[in-house]
Amino acid sequence: MKSILAAASILLSGFALLSEAHISFRYPCPRRGPYAECPQGPWDQIDYNIRSPVGTHGAINNPICKWSSSFPGVRPVFTAGQTVNANMDIGAYHKGGSCQWALSYDNGQTWVVFQDKLKTCMADASNGVSYTLPFTIPANAPSGPAILNLFWNNNEGNRELYSSCADVVIQGTNGGTLSGVVPLIANYGPNSPLIKELVLSGGDYGQAYFAARKPITITVPRQSSAKRRSLNRTN
Repeated sequence: MKSILAAASILLSGFALLSEAHISFRYPCPRRGPYAECPQGPWDQIDYNIRSPVGTHGAINNPICKWSSSFPGVRPVFTAGQTVNANMDIGAYHKGGSCQWALSYDNGQTWVVFQDKLKTCMADASNGVSYTLPFTIPANAPSGPAILNLFWNNNEGNRELYSSCADVVIQGTNGGTLSGVVPLIANYGPNSPLIKELVLSGGDYGQAYFAARKPITITVPRQSSAKRRSLNRTN
């Protein structure tokens, strides 16, 4: 009985946290997300605080992807050049912010930003309402398992960084390179760049920081036919 009550208490507190937090992917499924349509694992390993920021300018709360892996399950397969509508779960939209879409093929060690929307990303959203946010996989994206990440710095409120990581499979070129820029990691601990609230900065959303992002090119090795077939089924 005690274990059941403990489980119920954690679940209820988790739902309370989720209702008070800010943004997250709902589709594609974020790592260890609490959503019914996502791969599920032990109840005490589900992230019911999935919409919370990974850090503020004052502190680093979590690693960029929070979790080192997803629960086992089917990964969504995206084709190079495909436009995908991400479904965002929004608790508080903070009058929008700056979005950077990035891919990693080495479990988050290296990120390549391939698309961004600065200052106005999700500015027309509403609190407590799901939101569709399109992105396009690069036409030359290499094939393989990858992490899709949405970095988001909010315009209003505490100086925060949000990061939604989803494990996906890319169908594209079998081996090759992907070029873009290194993401700006701002408002993520006291040693990171500070992007001030938009209303207090005279409309400066961190333009100079975004303009200074360094170019990057990564190389993804070729995969065997058997490996590609297995990735297109179940992780």
